[in-house]
Amino acid sequence: MLTGGERGPALDPGHSDKSRLYRFAAGLDKPQMPPGKTLTDGELKVLRQWIDTGAPMDAAKPEPGENEKAALAKLEERPITPAEKNYWAFRPVVRPVVPARTKNPVDAFLNVALKSKGLKPAPPAERRALIRRAYLDLWGIPPTPEAVDRFLADKSPDAFSKVVEELLASPNYGERWARHWLDVVRYADSSGFEFDTNKPNVWRFRDYVIDAFNHDKPYDQFVKEQLAGDEIYPDSKEARIATGYLRLGLENNIKNEMTKLDELDDVVSTTTGAFLGMTVQCARCHNHKFDPIPQKDYYQIQAVFYPAKPADFKLAPKEQVDHYNAEVKRVDALIAPVKKQITELEKPYRDKIIADKKAKLPAYLLTALQTPPEKRSEGQKLNVIQVEKSLVADEKELKPALSAGDLEKRTELQKQIKALEDTKPKAPDATLSIKEDGPKAPESHFLHRGSPGQPGSVMQPGVLTVASWNKYEFPAPPADAKTSYRRRGFAEWVANAQNPLSSRVMINRIWQQHFGEGIVRTPNNFGKMGEPPTHPELLDWLASEFVRTGWSVKSMHRLLMNSEAYQRSSDDIEANNKIDIENRLLWRMPRRRVEAEVIRDSILAVAGNLVEERGGPAVFPYIDPSLFQASSARTWPGKPDTDPSTWRRSIYVFTKRSIPLPMLDIFDKPDSVSSCARRNRSTIAPQSLIMMNNAFIALEAEKFAARLQKLAGADPQAQVDEAFVLALGRHPKQAEAERAVAYIQGDPHGLADFCKAVFNLNEFVYFP
Repeated sequence: MLTGGERGPALDPGHSDKSRLYRFAAGLDKPQMPPGKTLTDGELKVLRQWIDTGAPMDAAKPEPGENEKAALAKLEERPITPAEKNYWAFRPVVRPVVPARTKNPVDAFLNVALKSKGLKPAPPAERRALIRRAYLDLWGIPPTPEAVDRFLADKSPDAFSKVVEELLASPNYGERWARHWLDVVRYADSSGFEFDTNKPNVWRFRDYVIDAFNHDKPYDQFVKEQLAGDEIYPDSKEARIATGYLRLGLENNIKNEMTKLDELDDVVSTTTGAFLGMTVQCARCHNHKFDPIPQKDYYQIQAVFYPAKPADFKLAPKEQVDHYNAEVKRVDALIAPVKKQITELEKPYRDKIIADKKAKLPAYLLTALQTPPEKRSEGQKLNVIQVEKSLVADEKELKPALSAGDLEKRTELQKQIKALEDTKPKAPDATLSIKEDGPKAPESHFLHRGSPGQPGSVMQPGVLTVASWNKYEFPAPPADAKTSYRRRGFAEWVANAQNPLSSRVMINRIWQQHFGEGIVRTPNNFGKMGEPPTHPELLDWLASEFVRTGWSVKSMHRLLMNSEAYQRSSDDIEANNKIDIENRLLWRMPRRRVEAEVIRDSILAVAGNLVEERGGPAVFPYIDPSLFQASSARTWPGKPDTDPSTWRRSIYVFTKRSIPLPMLDIFDKPDSVSSCARRNRSTIAPQSLIMMNNAFIALEAEKFAARLQKLAGADPQAQVDEAFVLALGRHPKQAEAERAVAYIQGDPHGLADFCKAVFNLNEFVYFP
């Protein structure tokens, strides 16, 4: 029922005289609706009759005839023109000729653009800045003094190349670069929505991504494993874990056709944005308004994922799983009669509570409940779904209703169940995955206007038509298949070297993380409403090189980081600013703040207590309970900041969608509700406040001070020098040293406060 606020119900089914909707339309109350128009007596009669008969939300529709079916099918078609296929993102990747002979092809392409605009490249970065840049870029923590000294002492021409190789060979690299991909696929450890329940074992997908980057898994294989690992690599546990990608979205606690379609929309949106850089979700209700993406493409791609269902895949040997299942079945059989006793004991009390609730329901809701399910109108079906949620007897209502004797009996029975549950063996290791019911996929339909109530043709699996290089055929499942093989067909199309989008999109993401902005500055949207590439020939050369090297991400790091462009200073050149103030042509290295996780990890590393424990379940650093206790059924089992188990890298911090860690949240960590292709880079007052006042920062400043005292003794001058070297990779200037020493000497807590000030320096939280 629409309440209508303080003036009464807007719509009270069965009572037009009480419904504001009718009273406004009839002119009985002000304002008269619709504005500037009076309904006829006949129209008012229809409205009144509709309300008085219960305001049914549907009408019986005759089955469409053959002509109508043909007309509807024709509406589903949207031809794509040759001109639309000729848009830059849909053209085949053609490897262009490198425009000049240079040490690095990247510079050859960039220098042509610089020269055409009369821009002078910035000079090479100072070596201390360069190694700091590389460490923050590939590891997400500052270099140690020893690493800086080694690099400064190495005068060979390949000194920086050796640093890059060292960084790529470390497990720190995967922990840093996995974070970028987890942003794109909206990774979180919880389901979202009101209850935001935790997702057990989802951390295995996070570890899979870390390992994939560390082992330089070919990107095409990386794609296939996430979309269809169970179908392409059925014997690989790693591939099974990878399919956890399809379980990362928000999961509604209400399970019906509409929520299923919404969750599928999230999968279609994330998949096409992450792997193809296209906004296919815009075609859910109509043909895409800007790009040549028919609504039919949306539903053909939806059909790829329609058969998939959530599943927990056991990682243990079959014998162990079989033993576990047998034991659980045995214990459940012992529990069943005890549960039955509880059910029988509670039944009269539950029945009375529910009967009392039913007695208070409006007549139209009672009518909907009493109507046989097969005869209910669509409106009644919705009414029943809503009202059945309230027709329960929860524990708060049931417990006070029980007699003292029955309450005692129930408590004893519950103890018996608990004792039996405790005898169950520990569950085998498992991972979030998906399954299908068999090789024959259930039907999914084209939905006119995106409405489940307007189904069109049955959809077959398909791909993005405009980006397909030929008539793509999906593989038929083999005779012994347990799935439809639709995801395999789609994954092999996405990860094909001929796909004009896949290599361009991924190389653009890699470029973005090194240079702050992508060659296409809208990394999830290569369509007409996105930005065009600043260097289209360079983008295509890199995309072709990416494929040529076996889709190796590490090869791309080497190529980009060994370019002159990457190694340039970030200092301004006034003359260049007048021509290209946004630095779109990369005449200098862009200046940008490091991400939230890098700030936290760098603080832990510099303070000397970053715990290098790899993988496994997430950790829960402390969050003030007042930030989440008022929420429904949500908890955060945080440990004190002094607990070393919380001093791990930030990629291992539990990502609960509704309870973000404040320090990460305030520095623009995405909310994981949807794919984040490019993080915000805000500059707001709360960032300074949290860096000055947060208890974690204060603790780490004290740890940093203790480390300085251990390394440099009691001499303030030596302490200041050591602090600059550890945190910033350089020695302080004379004026900086003098001011810092004076500050430390002038206050009993001066050293810890000085350490906190170092954490607050722009130089500490920005790429050099």
